[in-house]
Amino acid sequence: MSKFVVVGLGNPGSRYALTRHNIGFLFLDEFLRKYHSAQTTKKGNYISYIVQVEGLVFNLIRPLTFMNLSGQIFRILQTQTPPLIVHDDLDLPLGKIRIRPDGSSGGHKGVKSIIESLGTDKVPRIRIGIGPKVGDAVNFVLGEFTNDELDIVKKVVNVCVEATITIAKDGIKVAMNKYNSNSMKVI
Repeated sequence: MSKFVVVGLGNPGSRYALTRHNIGFLFLDEFLRKYHSAQTTKKGNYISYIVQVEGLVFNLIRPLTFMNLSGQIFRILQTQTPPLIVHDDLDLPLGKIRIRPDGSSGGHKGVKSIIESLGTDKVPRIRIGIGPKVGDAVNFVLGEFTNDELDIVKKVVNVCVEATITIAKDGIKVAMNKYNSNSMKVI
């Protein structure tokens, strides 16, 4: 049975745990909370979680590199097709997601690293809004979510788990039609 590979982007370490840049890791945490891992393995510069959902097998990947070096995991991780990448997006408002089958990095250095490592921009992704940016971009993405923002994040990462399962079951076009117009109610 083939595995659907999903890479959630973030920075390792407790200092970054609840920062905006780590929403990809928060997505992985929610996926694992809902559907427990049958197997967890540390392989070099990433952790792999094998999860079964609705007859599908997911290989959830948590890079142990810092965000800007996310593509280094592909020195060890071999995939038949580019994996689904889940990451933050400064240009989308908090609570909004955008699913895309491919495209440029949009200035996201973790995505840029992955595109360079794989040698293609044909990398499907779920972009999770963390904007609008307030002040300096680096300080903003490395800043922690407020309690009100965390309430929205919990809802949106749950939607992203559902969207990931839809992509694996029905394809990315179906997921795009279903979720790209979806926006969590921002308080």
